[in-house]
Amino acid sequence: MHYQVTKNQYNNQKIRDIFGSLSIDKTRLPSSGLTTVGVPSFVAEWLLDKIVPGEGKLTAQEQEKVNGFIKKAFPRKDDRNEITFDLTQGDIKKLITLMKARVTLDKKAEKIPEPIAKIPALDFEDCIISTDLIEQHKMLLRQGIWGKVTLAMQPDGKIEILDFDPFQCSIIDPDAYAKFRSQFNTVQEWKDLLFCSMGYNPDHPHYTPTAKTWILARLLPLVEPNYHLMELAPKGTGKSFVFENISSKVSVVSGGKVTPAQLFINGKNKEVGLLGRHDVLVLDEVQSLTFDNPDEVIGTLKTYLANGRYNRSGFADISSDCSLVMLANIELTEDLKPRNPNNLIADLPDFFKETAFLDRIFGIIPGWEIPKFQRDMVASQVGLKMDFFGEALLGLRYDNRYFTYANQHTHFEKATVRDQNAILKSASGFLKLFYPDLNLTPMDYQRDCLEPARQLRQGIRNSLYYLDDEFRSYGRDIFVS
Repeated sequence: MHYQVTKNQYNNQKIRDIFGSLSIDKTRLPSSGLTTVGVPSFVAEWLLDKIVPGEGKLTAQEQEKVNGFIKKAFPRKDDRNEITFDLTQGDIKKLITLMKARVTLDKKAEKIPEPIAKIPALDFEDCIISTDLIEQHKMLLRQGIWGKVTLAMQPDGKIEILDFDPFQCSIIDPDAYAKFRSQFNTVQEWKDLLFCSMGYNPDHPHYTPTAKTWILARLLPLVEPNYHLMELAPKGTGKSFVFENISSKVSVVSGGKVTPAQLFINGKNKEVGLLGRHDVLVLDEVQSLTFDNPDEVIGTLKTYLANGRYNRSGFADISSDCSLVMLANIELTEDLKPRNPNNLIADLPDFFKETAFLDRIFGIIPGWEIPKFQRDMVASQVGLKMDFFGEALLGLRYDNRYFTYANQHTHFEKATVRDQNAILKSASGFLKLFYPDLNLTPMDYQRDCLEPARQLRQGIRNSLYYLDDEFRSYGRDIFVS
């Protein structure tokens, strides 16, 4: 099918024709009210397509239908007592929420322990759940799954999970996803689809090609395992937005205090921490981050960033492919440039200034080149449903063809081993994002993958060069072709 469109015009009909039910009009979500009650986009868009399928902003009747559904099905923390009372009266409750499960081991126990479910939205911690449900949905034991939970109360007062129907997009075939890409004539057309699917308006004049590249770079930790990234930006650029809304396999921790038990492993109940359960862990507001026992946390983190393994308090090594993302606000000058361009991490906590830690980060997204988010920057076109989009990206993590391509098409003139590995990983990630079908020219690779990968790493090199004489022997600038 041939589509007549003017240059740079976003083609909604083409997206509908190619992706069908995997696409959605992005104006549906903002007018639904679902995000205001804490429902992430990857759940909300799935629900909207089930409850009120259609196009354009929701009508008054559709909004009323959605609001009625929210009141009935979505629990809030202040609903806990009312729901508990209804359960004591023999009611069976069906709720839409995030559920997690765990198995607590006790060496003194005389029998194998049963799994336990928890529903964070209601602070229900020790719910009974059958092993059959765990067998069907093992992701409950990792990051948890959003879905429809059926609850009842047993005579002894314990809450039981009777049934669970997950809202989780099925596993995506990477080859099928690559074939979708082959139906787009230009890389710009495909980038705009990704951009819209993230929730941003690709036609907004403030989103320059450079700004789009750095916003799309936020997706690199999803497509690349063990990919560790920083973004430094002023407030209001929407740094954490996509991470909070794209998948339950991505966890966001905002500021405050972080404990070793929370990150690595809990010594009391032996529960694996966030780094071992998720595909991407995001530490937001790291400029205000503090650690209990900072030496233990930073030492363990350095080991993990180097080889993808960690241990704590005598436990056996835990291997993980979780990507670590650190987001921080920095101050800019009047002309919107960093106050410390030679040392971007100058205002961050001291552990960032330890070059052995900083060198293990693959790149810095220059968030000052991303415009502050405004209401008219919200996507108003047809994009991919967030649950499908997230799973499609995560499904590319273990395909080594892209790294092989990058390795074969990249020449380093003067760079450390870590510089080289970081740039190749970033270039591999950009290939997965922009050319999942690997149909590109050497010029395409240089422009869209290698050069932004070099720029990401250059931000790290600048600070290393400033902080430590050891790195000055390599020169300040990274040269790659």
